[in-house]
Amino acid sequence: MIDLTVVWHSLESVLTLFLISFVGFALARARWFSPETTILLPRLVMVVALPPYMLYNITHFMTREELGRLAYGVVIPFISILLCFGVGALMARLFKVERKRYGIFCSGVAFSNTIFIGLPVNLALFGESAVPYVLLYYFANTTLFWTIGNYFMARDGEGAQIRLVSRKTLKRVISPPMLGLIAGVLLLESGLTLPGFIAEAARGLGGLTTPLALMILGITMQGVSARQLRLDREQAGILFGRLVVSPLSVVLLSRVFPLPDLMFKVFIIQASLPCAASLAMLASFYKSDPEFSALAVSLTTLAAILSIPLFMLLLTRF
Repeated sequence: MIDLTVVWHSLESVLTLFLISFVGFALARARWFSPETTILLPRLVMVVALPPYMLYNITHFMTREELGRLAYGVVIPFISILLCFGVGALMARLFKVERKRYGIFCSGVAFSNTIFIGLPVNLALFGESAVPYVLLYYFANTTLFWTIGNYFMARDGEGAQIRLVSRKTLKRVISPPMLGLIAGVLLLESGLTLPGFIAEAARGLGGLTTPLALMILGITMQGVSARQLRLDREQAGILFGRLVVSPLSVVLLSRVFPLPDLMFKVFIIQASLPCAASLAMLASFYKSDPEFSALAVSLTTLAAILSIPLFMLLLTRF
């Protein structure tokens, strides 16, 4: 028996998020944003809003005992993402993906948009208690994206040379949001608490994260014309990877590493989300195929309108 209440709640949550995204879309359409603004907004999220948000949530919604369970749970997103990257490599060979798209294709299958979409979606579906698990998946996703994903996408480019592990990749992994996460963990482990005024400032700045992230998504979508939205074999492969391979890998791994119910549900949602937003940025930076990567991000984002309520319905039947 289908629980229509769950379906409606999930659909409402997703539509609420897309309504906020539409504000960004409409303002971009009305030319409110200059090229400089579209660079500034992601920086505001990643440098100003997200680090205090992580710090506040770790110190206010977790205990030291729960940290131990998080350390155990991080195994699943790491293994899942690596498995998906491997499956993406096999699919790329099967589909005879062009050299300049190989890293994009594998990364599209493996890496999720864990913050700009994952954070607000999980908050809407599960509430504040889901945040630590969102951050856990983000940690694995970010670490592997800026090492393995970055390495293979650099190889797609015009003679781009990059090492798998370097000072640059380490700097991207140890980003401001990651520092906020680490600071929160250290405070929690030490037993120290933030002074009230600092905690309130962190909460206020962190409150910018969700609306700004969703508006950035709308601004990005505005840059994609309807004529560009075409579903060829390669894009269908990325969709299959995001919506089937990735969440299925979490389900199978959870049979080997049993997870608490909420952690399992958050990981499933995180694993089934659209491609990482940085996919298009890296493809443009390395001069490989930015149009292909932008299309992958756009198609998987549009698919999320239907896929997220569907996954919520499936999760209620586990």
